[in-house]
Amino acid sequence: MSKSSFDARKAMREVNKHFDAGALPEAKQVCLNIIRHFPRHPDALYALARICGDLNQCDEGVQYLKLAFDVMPHFPDNRKIAFGIFNKYLLSKQYAQLEEVSLWLSKYLPRDGIVWDYLGVARIEQAKFPEALTVLTKALELLPTNPHVLVNMGNVLISLERCADAIVYLEKALAIQPTMVVGLNNLGNAMRFIGRTEEAIENISKAIQLDPSLPYLFNNLGLAYREHGMYSFAILQYRHALELQPELLQVYPNLIDALRQNGQVQESIECGQHALTLTQDIPEIWAAYGDTLREANHLDAAIEAYIKALSFREDGQSSFNRKIYTNLLFCLNYHPDLTPEVIYNAYHEFDLRFAAPLKAQWKKFENARIPGKRLKVGYVTQAFYNHVCKYFLLPLLEGHDKEQVEVYAYANPPFEDDVTAYYKKQIDHWVPTRDMTDDVLADRIRADGIDILVDVAGHTNGNRLPVFARKPAPVSLHWLEYGYTTGLSAIDYYLTDKPTITDNCAHLFAEKVWCLDGPAYVYRPDTRRAELGPPPFESTGVVTFGSLSRSTRINHRVVRVWATILDAMPNSQLIINSGDFKDPQVQDEMASRFMRYGIDRSRLLIGFSTPSWEVLKHIDIGLDCFPHNSGTTLLESLYMGIPFISLTDRPSVGRIGASILTAAGHEEWIANTEDEYAQKAIILGHDLDTLRHLRGSLRTEMEQSLLMDEPAFARSVEKAYRQMWNIYCEGPEQ
Repeated sequence: MSKSSFDARKAMREVNKHFDAGALPEAKQVCLNIIRHFPRHPDALYALARICGDLNQCDEGVQYLKLAFDVMPHFPDNRKIAFGIFNKYLLSKQYAQLEEVSLWLSKYLPRDGIVWDYLGVARIEQAKFPEALTVLTKALELLPTNPHVLVNMGNVLISLERCADAIVYLEKALAIQPTMVVGLNNLGNAMRFIGRTEEAIENISKAIQLDPSLPYLFNNLGLAYREHGMYSFAILQYRHALELQPELLQVYPNLIDALRQNGQVQESIECGQHALTLTQDIPEIWAAYGDTLREANHLDAAIEAYIKALSFREDGQSSFNRKIYTNLLFCLNYHPDLTPEVIYNAYHEFDLRFAAPLKAQWKKFENARIPGKRLKVGYVTQAFYNHVCKYFLLPLLEGHDKEQVEVYAYANPPFEDDVTAYYKKQIDHWVPTRDMTDDVLADRIRADGIDILVDVAGHTNGNRLPVFARKPAPVSLHWLEYGYTTGLSAIDYYLTDKPTITDNCAHLFAEKVWCLDGPAYVYRPDTRRAELGPPPFESTGVVTFGSLSRSTRINHRVVRVWATILDAMPNSQLIINSGDFKDPQVQDEMASRFMRYGIDRSRLLIGFSTPSWEVLKHIDIGLDCFPHNSGTTLLESLYMGIPFISLTDRPSVGRIGASILTAAGHEEWIANTEDEYAQKAIILGHDLDTLRHLRGSLRTEMEQSLLMDEPAFARSVEKAYRQMWNIYCEGPEQ
């Protein structure tokens, strides 16, 4: 049939008839017949684009759409046809294809905000957040009051960790359309990320009331409850999400974590095992499973889980990978059988993977190289709230000579409380950093002209080590929290004392080890500490050994030595008390390890109660753990008149007890071998007169020792800072 005899208008009527009847394949065939005769027939090309979209043949539909726009870019309903294909791509999660076609269409419709919005969504879903921000900014210029565009802008800002900015856009969207479920959900997420958990719970709950059929809302509500410390409520939300959609596998890591944090460790392990029977391809499940194995003191299995989680992603700057690697380092730190060199090698690998690539961002410092000037000292930590660090950090900050140092706090506490308010009074410049990216915070520190930057976090939660990897200050150091190297070659010094190191340990630290004149810290006990009382053996008739350490420190070596002590002293018992032992199954598992050495279960008082000093009232002699010593609880023990035995091991986590005992003037309780440790504990356990005397005298001794000499410690630290600064001033230009 020739072109002149082919009736295209009649054929298009046939297309519409088929289309109205839902006979899409037939309609498509007629359209194809039309363009065989008239390849640039706009009606047929647009109809083909629409039909292919409806048939989920989107790539083919895009080709016809491009031809149609080339022929007639101002065709009626062409936007509707294009957006139909866009939505199909969204539903099928073909985000790269959506990005390509929406970018193409933006050249034809540069003043159409919805096109830019689709492009922004495509980039958000591909984690191209800076690029998404650029195009969504264009979308908002064109559609400043469109609630969907405002919500998407809020979404990308959340992904860029600019949650305060995100909240502004999300609240504006909800002021226009209050019942927007996705807006309420995203607002709740943004508030959760900056610690406004009660408001997060309120907003996500509103979203659920509007549409209780969406499982991801219950998952997000669970996250908000978990951040608020309401783990039981979080668990209920996660389980409800899985009831609605059992295949929503991303809920499992959150449920595993919540069970662990709620003290249901065995249930958490079982949940992880179940999730891994469903899939082994989600790194978050492996990571959460590793966390709960670590909590249950199954270190080797936890290490394997973390290594598996790390195997999925190669991105060296991934915060997810960095957190997993930090947890891996935690397990290695506590491992009873690995050599110090093997452990340090993992820290060196962390530096190579996550920090060394950032060296390209190092810049020349503008700080004036004046040796005697007043130093700007910045402390970086999330511990500026009612956190255990207050016993050590507050005395230093209060004791600083403000004529010598100007103090900056780069603070990202999970929440603010009365202790936070007190910290603020001791600080010259308070800089909230929770909503700052690593780049932004590094730039802020440079702009503030910080001379000495102090990391008080190490590899603990909420650390900002990536900021230190960017080298934002001329001199940087790590002190206090974590107790071992950061592994970062970008950090200049590791501030400690002589008892925590050995003569030949420099190769075990990425930083240069700097020893203070006295102890590595000063201790200010809680003013609520209980009054001293008589030693408990006088009322119980038995000598009570005890530890308030976490379970990961109580390994097979520790159990064997403690069991030896109990076996040698039939008239004794052992208290093990910490938050890790809330779960009765965990208590029984720990008891079984002692029972294998013939120790009767009745002699083991394992559990959790608080406050710590109430537990310490019932302990005669403290037993430190090894190779990773305990920390604050050792100081609390001395302050309560309780001596403790400590075994020296690898620097520096294995010599914390030795550091404390040296500063307290009781080096006789330091052991160098496991046998010596057991002997010292047994000898002290039989010396009841000494235990009576120590119960009343240790606190006074401690108060008169360097451990509680706050002015001396502040001067010691300031001297170190000044010497570090002078070394920098005398060094080469950087």
